[in-house]
Amino acid sequence: MGAKMRKKQNEIKISLVKNYKFRLNILKIFIILVYGLVLIRLFYMQVYNREEFIEKSKKNRIKIRRIEAPRGNIYDRNGKLLVKNIAGYRLVYLNGRRYNDEIVKNIAELLGISKESVIKKIKYGEIYTYTGENVLEQDLEIEKAHKIMEKISKYSYLDVISYSKRYYIYNDLASHVLGYIKPITEKEYEKLKDNPVYTKRSYTGKKGIEKQYDELLQGKDGYEYIEVNAYNKIVKKIKNAEVKPGSNLYLSIDYELQKYITDFLGNEKAAFLAMEAKTGKIITMVSSPEYSLNMFTSKFSTKDWNKLIKNPSRPLINRITGSTYPPGSIFKPLVAMSFLEQGIDKDYEIYDPGYYQIGKWKYRSWKRGGHGYTNMEKSIIESVNTYYYTMGDKIGHKPIIETASKFGLGKKTGIDLPDEKVGILPDKEWKKVHYGEGWYRGDTVNLSIGQGYLLVTPLQMLLAYDVLANNGIGYKPHILDKVIDSEGKVKNIEHEISILYNGKKEYFDTLREAMVQVVDSNHGTGRRLRRDFVKIAAKTGSAQNSMYSDTHAWAAGYFPADNPEIVFVSFVEGGGSGGAIATKAVNAFIDKYYENK
Repeated sequence: MGAKMRKKQNEIKISLVKNYKFRLNILKIFIILVYGLVLIRLFYMQVYNREEFIEKSKKNRIKIRRIEAPRGNIYDRNGKLLVKNIAGYRLVYLNGRRYNDEIVKNIAELLGISKESVIKKIKYGEIYTYTGENVLEQDLEIEKAHKIMEKISKYSYLDVISYSKRYYIYNDLASHVLGYIKPITEKEYEKLKDNPVYTKRSYTGKKGIEKQYDELLQGKDGYEYIEVNAYNKIVKKIKNAEVKPGSNLYLSIDYELQKYITDFLGNEKAAFLAMEAKTGKIITMVSSPEYSLNMFTSKFSTKDWNKLIKNPSRPLINRITGSTYPPGSIFKPLVAMSFLEQGIDKDYEIYDPGYYQIGKWKYRSWKRGGHGYTNMEKSIIESVNTYYYTMGDKIGHKPIIETASKFGLGKKTGIDLPDEKVGILPDKEWKKVHYGEGWYRGDTVNLSIGQGYLLVTPLQMLLAYDVLANNGIGYKPHILDKVIDSEGKVKNIEHEISILYNGKKEYFDTLREAMVQVVDSNHGTGRRLRRDFVKIAAKTGSAQNSMYSDTHAWAAGYFPADNPEIVFVSFVEGGGSGGAIATKAVNAFIDKYYENK
């Protein structure tokens, strides 16, 4: 019995040993297979698909960062720098949208803000397309940027990046000419996305020259390749892709004259224009009051913005191209031209008792008691309203409108600035559409003195007076003088004729002689413009308006009268009758112009 038990136990032991050996062999085979598969995979990666996996490895540690192209500078006609770029700084978070409690705590302490604010910045901040960097702080002040740079070396997820920031050297000088830039809008990007110079992070011009020549100023961004470690910290910069700076623009504006007139006008609600008569180059363009351009390149509060847009002087409006006014008496030389072309003799006289009557309505002259017998020359010299009432009523409104249109009113001048208004050149059809009424004789007599429904921009009147100065030739006004690209190639802007008025020279001579006497005669409304060293042809005037208790003041003309170099227009909202304030600005300009010659 004992022998049988021992035999059974031996058989069980032998069976267990065999089973153990079998399982051990299975395990050995499994391990060999696993190692074999690993070796095969390594062989595949290192031999057959080596390049592909090297590239994938690079992508895991090499990132692309965009380098913003510097925007082109802007200079005046003499090479004086008006707009340039300075270094700006932004703080970026390198982990995209990912964060933890420790990261949030560290950033909150660094920036001195709440944890909730940090989380909001990480969750909703602007993400850079190529690197996944998240902008935490844009437009850091230089001192703050340097302090942050000293502290972030221990934080692998933060970096301070410098960029090109727009800087307007004289802040508010020529603000309506230069304009400003702001981040591209969604609507703009959809329109411009096929153009390689624009990205979702571009800044675009919103006003003035910055807007008009935005593409020239933009340049083309480059890229830098950066190596990062496992913690997303930048290890080194590997190489750069070429950056193409924007083109530099040289304007026709003269800084010295621009600043002088800007300072002279101060906070007046005014516009002043001066242009080379035979080229169309604008040398002075002041819309007053001006506004701070550097305000738009930095962070500003809603309070600051509301203060600007609610300013009763409306500094954001360009009074030269973006606002329209009745021209008043400076319209009279154009009306006189229509009289001449309708066969009215320049020496024909009317008697002015101080008013012109149509039915029960009396249209009054500015001089109580009237001017007595008046011909065309006297009507211009003394600005006799009754002469224009009488002759305008005689020929009707159509010839006046046709002549004004030939001088460029009712249409854009084509100046190289955005958002130019066309004004209103009213006729019978226009009034029917807008008021549902017919055209009355009273509408014609009001039109004949530059009142009624007629509205113009100061720039339109500048072009009209250029036509008068050049005996029928009007040059297209322009601001850009030349462009120099990043390779140093120069493109000069050629002048262009925009109006050819086929009028008789004797008619232009008649108007010129009368406009000279506006200044030289002791009875002339523009006698305050008189200068011993230059002969000036001009017309001053005033225009009624609904916004001010006083009238708008105008002065327009050219000099020297016999061979015009400069055409000018001066305008002051609510500036008073007779053009007194407007003429003072012209005097200041002429004196400074000849002082600088």
